[in-house]
Amino acid sequence: MPKYVYFCKKCEEAFEARHSLQEICTICKLCDTEGQLQRRPSAIFISKKISNLSSKSKPGEIIRTTIEESKQELQQEQKKLKNRDFNDVE
Repeated sequence: MPKYVYFCKKCEEAFEARHSLQEICTICKLCDTEGQLQRRPSAIFISKKISNLSSKSKPGEIIRTTIEESKQELQQEQKKLKNRDFNDVE
């Protein structure tokens, strides 16, 4: 799951939260104010099981397969995100 940094405009403090791309925090965990948060991506975390590889696969083959599968997943996420409206992101 991605890790996000939320910055509160009211208390001018930041905190971290891990959740799915679709979820958005609306209440500041530090001052309990609602509607004053800005979400900023902090780090990308991709958790993936390697599939369709035998135990005799070469390391280079495993890496290439994992990279290609990750690229496909990122392209799918990009398509989903293009349709979203991010009014609160500067």
